[in-house]
This record gives sequence, structure tokens and C-alpha cells, in this order.
Amino acid sequence: MSQANNLAESAPLAVQPQAELVFTRAPDGHTFISHQRVGYPFHITRPFYLDKVPQGMLTLYLQSVSGGIYRGEALALTLEAEAGALAQVTTQSATIVHRMKTDGAARQDMVIRAGEGALLEYLPDPLILFPGAQFETTLRVAAEPSATVILSDAFTQHDSDEAGGRFARLAAETRIERPDGTLLAFDRFDIDGDVAEAHLDGKAEAYPAHGTLMVVHTGCSAEEMAAVLRDALGSCQGIYAGASTLPQESGAWVRILAKDGLALRAAIKASWTAARLKVSGAEPAKRPK
Repeated sequence: MSQANNLAESAPLAVQPQAELVFTRAPDGHTFISHQRVGYPFHITRPFYLDKVPQGMLTLYLQSVSGGIYRGEALALTLEAEAGALAQVTTQSATIVHRMKTDGAARQDMVIRAGEGALLEYLPDPLILFPGAQFETTLRVAAEPSATVILSDAFTQHDSDEAGGRFARLAAETRIERPDGTLLAFDRFDIDGDVAEAHLDGKAEAYPAHGTLMVVHTGCSAEEMAAVLRDALGSCQGIYAGASTLPQESGAWVRILAKDGLALRAAIKASWTAARLKVSGAEPAKRPK
């Protein structure tokens, strides 16, 4: 566990997380949950082993029992894959960020750590931002050079009253680094609902659903991974998207604008499938959701 402690020191959280999970590879090659502490509003399912390749990979659904994210909440999570562990964490459905008063907001802070040779995927379903929602989120990834981390971050907005309402603010920050703190990549945006409903090239058609997928991986060149992601996006409909390399040959990423949530989900799934095929040599098995 000395490696895990070093990783933990490189990426601390300001508050005690409501959910913390550690994944460890057993002698028979299967990954298991070696440590868990999960409290309200989070809940986890039992582990699933859906993929034949890579063998022993664990899939876990992280659920919310609260019905969404509310004003004043401060959520924190940590995920850690120890050396050689193979794990995917996803959610059971999209997460609603509810209406909030002008003097209130919610936030979520998350740390992901990946040890030597680990593969850790964090693929939550998109946020659904209601009118007036204010949400701040940070994600810090500390990955060993031989580790692979695939993560997505996506959102759309929904006007439940059909009165032209927009979310008030979404501020998101992603930092990717080595366990010693060496910065590899940093992405940040701070937008409101009017900016988020993007109109391109003067067209009336809007792209209100946005998503990002990052692949931190050094098993091939960054440009090779970016090309794989571009090819995957080329077959998707209803999107405006692009793929490029991450700094310091640390991997590749895509940014997606989509006409609706269905198009966004399809583009993220296509990108993730292509990345998994490149990393492991096999497409992921069909998921039960």
C-alpha cells in the first residue's frame, strides 16, 4: 500500500469524501474492491465482470439515492486503482442538478488515482442542468506513466417549465498529473446556459449538449490515439466535435457539441469504445443500461 499512500498524498481533498473506493488486483487476475466507504447520497451496486477482455475487469455502478444535486451540497469522491487493477465506474442514469436560488450553489470535488499498469475508467452519465442551477466541479487525476485512465464529463440542460429558463452557472476543472505533482494537462471552463446553447456558423440549429472524453495513455503515441478518436466520431450523427492530443504525449481527448442528449451519449460511447479497443485489443462488452 506504500504506492497508494504516495498517490494519496499527491492529490488530497479539502473535505472528507462521502464515497471512497480502492480497487486491487487479486492473484487470479480479477479486480476486487479492497476498501470502500460509501455514505449518503451515494450507494454502490455489487461488482460486475462484464468484459472477457481485459480479463478480470470490474464494472461498478455508483448510484445516488437523493434524486439529484441540490443547493448547498458539497460532494466529494475518491477512486483509486492500485497497480495492475482494472476497473470501470459508471452511474445508473443521468444526474439532475436542481434549481437553486441566486445566493446558493452546489459543488463536487473528485480525485482519481491510478497505479502502475492500472486501467481505470470513470464514465458517468451526463448532468441535466435545470433552470437556475449553479454547479462547480473539480476532478484531479494522478496517474503513473504506465497507467491508463479514461474519463468523461458531459452535460445537457432541461427547461422543465418550458419557459425559456437556463442554468445559471457551470464551472468545471480537470487536472491531470503524475503522482509527484508534475502537471500533464489542465482544462477549465466557466459558462452559463445562454453560452452553453451553442449556435455554430450563424445557423439556427442549437447544440445544447456538451461532452468531453479524455484518454490518459502512453501505450501508443498521442496522435495515434487522437486519430482513433477522430475516426470514431466521424460515424456519429447530430454532433460537432473534434479530437486532439493531450500535452506531453500523455494521451488524447475529444470535445463534443451535440443536438441532444441521445446524440451526445452515442458520441461518447463511440469514443470510449474506440479507446478501449485501442488500449486492450477488444471492444467493451454490452452494458445492462
